[in-house]
Amino acid sequence: MKAIELIGPGRVEVVEKDRPEPGEGEVLVRIKACAICTLERRLFTGEQAISYPIVFGHEVSGVVEKMGKGVLSDFQPGDPVVLDLLNRCGECLYCRTGRSNQCSNKFNPGLPILGGMAQFVARPAREVFAIDPEVGFLRASLTEPLSDCVHSLMRTHLSPEMKVLMIGAGTMGLLHLAIVKHYGMFCAVSDVNESKLAKASRFGADCVINAAKDDPVEAVQRAGFDAASIAIVTAPGKEAVEEAFRLIGTLGTIVLYSANPKGVKIELDPNFIHYKEITITGSEGRTEKDFHQAVSLQNSRGLMLEQLISGVFVLDEAQRALEVSLDPSLYRIIVAMDESAITEFETIGGA
Repeated sequence: MKAIELIGPGRVEVVEKDRPEPGEGEVLVRIKACAICTLERRLFTGEQAISYPIVFGHEVSGVVEKMGKGVLSDFQPGDPVVLDLLNRCGECLYCRTGRSNQCSNKFNPGLPILGGMAQFVARPAREVFAIDPEVGFLRASLTEPLSDCVHSLMRTHLSPEMKVLMIGAGTMGLLHLAIVKHYGMFCAVSDVNESKLAKASRFGADCVINAAKDDPVEAVQRAGFDAASIAIVTAPGKEAVEEAFRLIGTLGTIVLYSANPKGVKIELDPNFIHYKEITITGSEGRTEKDFHQAVSLQNSRGLMLEQLISGVFVLDEAQRALEVSLDPSLYRIIVAMDESAITEFETIGGA
């Protein structure tokens, strides 16, 4: 099989590898599409490193090719699936208590790491989820980041009457927005990029705020509410976090979803937190339950995720795909492992 191997910062190669065989309890999946996310971009630029060489990629969709002995799930060859490639040891405190997104050993070199940018991958059946064929392989490849957003929103104890504010209209902000609107809730979106705010409007945002031009407090008041019940910060930087503090209301919850550059600091008035009973929390990864819920959302087929696909490249164009993915104006770039995903992109359109 062919695989895309990161051999050093800024350099990938398409290499030949032996096709894996599924072991006990494993499923062999033929990968159709692998989306490039922030982690892959950080690894590609050298901002973050695990080890070299590495076959990276973890936002994947494909079909069942073959099953090993002992698989209990009712998979059949050709079934469309998505993969939850987050490694979990199953033994640490966090795994044993249902918080496997914080697994102490998820980057342990003794466990398989990533591996989605290959034509085939064999993984335990518990990491393989059947998905409706009507979703399509390109949209299905966004199930993993969608599950991260499910985890983020579940940190807030969502309730229908709440007013949600999304700070950042990039891929992750709009995935959050898609979930909130799926549940019929009010959601405002703030960003400094007009084209991304226009995209948020097409995604169903009830109010868009250009924080570079408008005072966010006055903007939400014009939209008919005084403060947000929930603020999800999907944009990096001190300004984004401070905006959340300006707009959150009494009993509100702020989720710091985005990672920030080293050195970013914010100042807090403890009395603001104390008297208004503000909750501040982070969100990292997802659990198996979050992934299962993301598959259910995908199967509803009402999320319009094709609007977040900015381009599709064939496997042999992996270097170019990763270089293009660094453009902050774009959404997801996807590497197609065969021509079927290219044909699909021409059919459904994209960003």
